[in-house]
Amino acid sequence: MSHRFTRILALALLALCFTGTAHAEYPKGPISIICPFGAGGAGDLAARILANAVKNDFAKPVVVVNKPGAAGVLGTTVAFRSKPDGQTLLIGRVANAAIIPALNKTIQYKWDSFVFLGLLDLNPLVVVVHRDSPYKTLRDLADAIRANPGKLTFSTAGALNIQEIASYMLLHAVGLGKDGAVSVPFQSDAAGKNAILGGHVDFGAINLAAAFDQLGEGGKLRALAVTTDKRLPKYPDIPTVREAGFPELENILGWNALYGIKGMPQEAVDKWVQALQAVKSNKEWLEPTENMGAIPDILSPAETEAFVRAQVRKFEQLGRALGLIIQ
Repeated sequence: MSHRFTRILALALLALCFTGTAHAEYPKGPISIICPFGAGGAGDLAARILANAVKNDFAKPVVVVNKPGAAGVLGTTVAFRSKPDGQTLLIGRVANAAIIPALNKTIQYKWDSFVFLGLLDLNPLVVVVHRDSPYKTLRDLADAIRANPGKLTFSTAGALNIQEIASYMLLHAVGLGKDGAVSVPFQSDAAGKNAILGGHVDFGAINLAAAFDQLGEGGKLRALAVTTDKRLPKYPDIPTVREAGFPELENILGWNALYGIKGMPQEAVDKWVQALQAVKSNKEWLEPTENMGAIPDILSPAETEAFVRAQVRKFEQLGRALGLIIQ
């Protein structure tokens, strides 16, 4: 009996050892962060900066996979259908993670269909025109839109994203409907910016992270206003939308968050939450995040869920007011 008990105990200890080894194996292979937007945009930059900053936190590479299309819905749906093994993560951006779930009830995923790992950053929007544009202020642009309904064009990174919503709010503020100017969708912020630079569209409310390289001396974009409630320290000459006379656009911001796939192992969740908390003081994350015009703002999973819930409610209210909700 004693010999049998010893064997059972040995087997139990061996099983525990294998269990501990299995838990220690995460990740078992390269970790893919799906960015559902094109290269060069704010979501892509956030993903690549994060992947570089956490490269020493995981035994396997962390790679960014761009899957743009349908304003982020395509890549988000790919992530939603992915195996919940912790090997696939997602950049949840304001468009794919809040606006579209709030306004389009026909998509496969909901705003809370993922594991909230943490908010990463906030991205102010800037209303921009080409530097050769006749519009020197946001009031100039608004007056031109009002005087020429349906004539001016603006760029977005896809339908029903934060850039389009911000522009719709400008149209609403001047007393026009969503057809007061023509929305021209592109696959990324960078592509939308290039359309303004090329003179293909008249204006855009784009992420500062995508526009900063063309602002200021030597740049080819003129910033008419920023959507933060205070002027940005790095860009003190850009007035806020409230200062420009359009408080309706205040705090209409982009943001990035890191999501996991529901059902992913708790060890993977814990590992990523720990890694995100660590990047708060990591210069390899802080400096490039700030340099691209974003505001670092790492939140816990619970705080992130509450933040996104509030965003979704906000856009649902706006959607009802402007008739934008798709059932």
